[in-house]
Amino acid sequence: MNEYFDHISLKCVTCPANQTTEKDPYTCTCLPGFKSVYNEKNELGCEACPSFYVASNDRLSCVPCEAESYYNATTKQCDPCTDPSQIMIDKGINGTYLENVTCLDCSLETIPGEGICIPCHSSYYAASGGKCSCPKTHVEINGICVPQTELAQIPDKISSYTIQYEDGKKIQSSFFETHFRMAAHACTFSKNFSSCQLLSNLCVLLHYTFDDDYNACRYYRGEFGDNFINLPDHVPWLYYTEGEANVYLSKTRLKTHYSFKEDNPNSKFNFTVAKYSAEGHLIQYGRLEDVLTVCPLISFDLDDAVKFGTTFTKSCSISVRDLWDKYDTVFYDVFLQYYDEEDHMIYAVPVLNRNYIEKGEKLNKQSEKKWQLMRRFFLFDNLSGRESLSPNTPDRMERAKVVRYAQSIEIVIRLREGEGHGLIFPPLIKMTYGEVSDDQYELNPMVVTSFRVLYTMDFSKITDDLSISIGVMSAFAMLWSMITTWSWSRRSGKLSIDLPTIFHLILTTCGNLANVFFVVMFFSCLYWTIFFKRQDVVHLFLLTEYQEGLIKQYLIAACFLKLAQIVHILYVQVTLDMFIIDWEQPRAKNSLPHPQLSNSLDEEDKSKSEQPISIWRTYFITNEWNELQTHRKIDVGYQLFFTLLFLNVIGFENLSSADPRSNFQKSDTEYNSPQSYVCRFAISITVFVVIAVVQWFFKTVFYERCVENKIQQFVDLCSIANISIFILQHTVYGYYIHGRSVHGYADVDMHSFYEQLKREEEDLCGHRGLEPSSECQIFEVAITHKFREQYDTILRPVHGFVGMRRPSNRGRMASAEMEQSFRAHETMKRFFGMFLQHALKDLNYIVKEKLFLESLLDLEFQEPDDRCLFFRDNNHAFESVLLSGHEVSFVLFEILLFTFVDLLAENFVLAGFVTFVVSYTIRKVRYTFGRKNVVSKTLVDQRFLI
Repeated sequence: MNEYFDHISLKCVTCPANQTTEKDPYTCTCLPGFKSVYNEKNELGCEACPSFYVASNDRLSCVPCEAESYYNATTKQCDPCTDPSQIMIDKGINGTYLENVTCLDCSLETIPGEGICIPCHSSYYAASGGKCSCPKTHVEINGICVPQTELAQIPDKISSYTIQYEDGKKIQSSFFETHFRMAAHACTFSKNFSSCQLLSNLCVLLHYTFDDDYNACRYYRGEFGDNFINLPDHVPWLYYTEGEANVYLSKTRLKTHYSFKEDNPNSKFNFTVAKYSAEGHLIQYGRLEDVLTVCPLISFDLDDAVKFGTTFTKSCSISVRDLWDKYDTVFYDVFLQYYDEEDHMIYAVPVLNRNYIEKGEKLNKQSEKKWQLMRRFFLFDNLSGRESLSPNTPDRMERAKVVRYAQSIEIVIRLREGEGHGLIFPPLIKMTYGEVSDDQYELNPMVVTSFRVLYTMDFSKITDDLSISIGVMSAFAMLWSMITTWSWSRRSGKLSIDLPTIFHLILTTCGNLANVFFVVMFFSCLYWTIFFKRQDVVHLFLLTEYQEGLIKQYLIAACFLKLAQIVHILYVQVTLDMFIIDWEQPRAKNSLPHPQLSNSLDEEDKSKSEQPISIWRTYFITNEWNELQTHRKIDVGYQLFFTLLFLNVIGFENLSSADPRSNFQKSDTEYNSPQSYVCRFAISITVFVVIAVVQWFFKTVFYERCVENKIQQFVDLCSIANISIFILQHTVYGYYIHGRSVHGYADVDMHSFYEQLKREEEDLCGHRGLEPSSECQIFEVAITHKFREQYDTILRPVHGFVGMRRPSNRGRMASAEMEQSFRAHETMKRFFGMFLQHALKDLNYIVKEKLFLESLLDLEFQEPDDRCLFFRDNNHAFESVLLSGHEVSFVLFEILLFTFVDLLAENFVLAGFVTFVVSYTIRKVRYTFGRKNVVSKTLVDQRFLI
């Protein structure tokens, strides 16, 4: 009670000493017992009156009461006059102060008012033949003399002034009891405009409910009709025809072509508001931004709310005490001004009260076909909740038991597409009310009220187009998944459809459907964003938050589907088979015996005096391969850093505002629209994709050509090290990297090494390829089942071993495992060496080119019968067993994960952090399990993998 709202600082300020805001929440006045004193700067000060003196009505002087016994020390005012026909005055008719406050009798022709005697109502003179008296045939009600026969048609029922609130509480309203019968009578029989307005206000306070017992709404509908058709001119319009909301909301009478251009006169809505007091008097008539008073924070920005195309969303918190103390119960009718050719017209804007109840149901929260449209609304109601039998406690005598407030106000603008640019259907105001009971008054919590202006259009066709696009592309995705699964089944040696084949089809379909969902949603959102932001002639609006739900659902589904594909890719890569083939041959005799690790080796091996082949080249190549497994062309750290730099620092994020303006920085002086998820998704992913493409282009075109190409360097390293790698990604399909040195040996000193390189530069030796006079070193391999059986047979004794490792003890079991690993490694090495040199009679291979369709579909139509097939490959196809071979899938997964986190948190920084952590975890998991697989499958010692 001692704070006022400052329009400049937009906050509550404490009044100076001895001042209060009891009468006006925006101005401080002196407390009772204090007179007003103004200084030279016209600043208000309050000076206490002497004992037994009270402040005059104008607060400019102190006047004593008629007697000291009449002075009330508690209220610091004089006790009221004992005779109700008297008034209390402190000034004479000429404006001079009297010696004391005096009670003055009103004449018989007048009745007491506030400090003045006012003439009788005209009904007294009409009823009594020119006298200020009400005969017995009439009844005095609220200062009006009413015939009993007319008043009998408006029965005095408890239900007519009983209000039931949503929490079930019922209150007998003093305001309804005082005004209902009087307003109904005067409106019906006297056609009094103010009384008709008052009767309408009473119905609005009931949320238009009429299907209970007798009340103001039932009387209104029964007396004047249930809609505006044939409504008398003196009665306000409250109801639209039942069940025809879609008809009225589809009218095409509005001819104004609205525009996004600020210099266009039709870039703003010309909403006009009529504001009425609770008693039915017109208070104000003007623009919505000038008349509508929601709360200071919202009312301050209402100029931006009427800008065409600007999605306006703002809320403010109001203390519960302010609902009782600082707001009045007033009512609003909203109109939209427009021109029909040259005629200036106004169109009544319908209201949808979501608290409206009919037959126990809130119809206005159901489908549009059931809506009941109305015309008038209020923002705050601290009037109807005052009980007719109030307690005598002073601080509760005038306080309402329950107050109601506008919890949500929405103005929905719908575009008329296909009928010309910038045309709209009639706007709709949606009202949702909340309630607060008086037991919250002392606690004084905060309640929130929001004001929104939403723009929408008929997206049914767009939704159908999206569904068709998703359906058609999903069909192609399924077809591609079936082709991929067929290829996998052939490469896995499947002869029929089994459970693993079905499982692989499901996982492949998951990845392809994720691609489809992402592509369709991204390009759709990008289209809406570009055309909405850049259109000069208005043809479309952005999707509303509800309509965005479909896009969000598809993106969430795509994220989890892509995750399933990523898990499948990782599983395949960490379970493949591979072997490292060392082509080095002994080149000299050694007189010193070779120290053997096992006493159980064959005597024939012990007697060999050839120099053993060094294992270090094998370990070196294995380490390089181990590092290459997690190599990627797109650096996730750089990717996310630059994405956040452009979005948050440079300000691309601000381009996603739900208005036609496109600014990189938010304005401190203008209203900033909330962000549209459609625009936010389109802009953020565009930035993400562009940075990824730039990074890939730089890595592929410049870095790998001018600095280093890790994949090609690895292939060259294999050739220099005289080592080949055989990889079986599936049961009967894999890759071969031919690294046999053209010089025959690689264990040489530095001088010999450079001599070898010089001979290659001068073309004085053979080519590195598998075939004579060929440079092709990489092949896709389709092996026979016989080859696979031989491969498995060699490894069967060491099946389950984790490569060569340090024995935990010197026991026989550890030594036996190590010995078996040695034998299996040497056997496999000899097997591959003989096979690749066509030295096995029953196992051989031929080198071929893939057909165009085979390369296009990644599918082999040519089947190995009795010979394995080596398909020449110049595109590093073996990258498919590395992370870099699935770059697109991992980038798309990171995009979807980034989108998913941002969808939940609306925070790009958090989305980037989570994406980085998940990406790092995936890479770590791939490295850890890939390392174990390399140790297990190549039979190398895990201690030497760094």
